[in-house]
Amino acid sequence: EDILSLITKSPETVLILDHLGFCALNEAGDAAFKQLLSLAEHPNVYVKVSALFRNTGEVDAFPYDKVKSKRFDPLMKAFGAKRLMMGSNFPFVLETEQAYKGAVATVTSWVAEGGDRDAVMGGTAERLFGKWKSR
Repeated sequence: EDILSLITKSPETVLILDHLGFCALNEAGDAAFKQLLSLAEHPNVYVKVSALFRNTGEVDAFPYDKVKSKRFDPLMKAFGAKRLMMGSNFPFVLETEQAYKGAVATVTSWVAEGGDRDAVMGGTAERLFGKWKSR
């Protein structure tokens, strides 16, 4: 309710929800995920596809097939690639199987090559935060 109040009263404020909304793969997570999907009607809401290991509810593991089918795929359908962005959850991702490289490879494999993959894997973040400038 607090999130809905914020984005309704301040539609120019960009809201980015981390870690797939922290919706675990369990009954409580499923209920929260339905609420998250309902936020897709607000164009100022974005979701980070990050911390895949934190959303398993102990029922999924690398390469997170259930996270993909029960969380990522519905988010792609509801929000579209231009409102999703890959996040690493660094440094905690280093403690997971396959570490950072595995997280990037996993999310990359979930999106067909082309514009949608480009958006999820960096384009959305670049659009919101600006280009990374090397020194």
